Amino acid sequence: MPETAVLEKPLAILGEEDIILGLRALGFNTYAIKGPQELSAALERMMSQKPAVCLVQDNFYAALEAQISNHKELARTIFIPFSKQGRIDLIDNIVRDIRLRATGTF
Repeated sequence: MPETAVLEKPLAILGEEDIILGLRALGFNTYAIKGPQELSAALERMMSQKPAVCLVQDNFYAALEAQISNHKELARTIFIPFSKQGRIDLIDNIVRDIRLRATGTF
């Protein structure tokens, strides 16, 4: 049976403060980052809430990739990068990796 925290707050969003504030007003579980020194601690705070899906701003996703990989191995959380500039190359690579693991082909 799913944990209560997952049912209550299934989506967590980690990104720059200017992006996060609007999403917080919509009731999402948000984690604002003001500087690179806060990245690791913010990810750990976010994971302590056991979200089902984590949206991570692309520039932070790249910096946290090793830590995110550890969490992917331990939990059933899905990590999805997003970009405020409309860049999709990182997202394309992740989708390609998921497709390869699921089907064995691109």
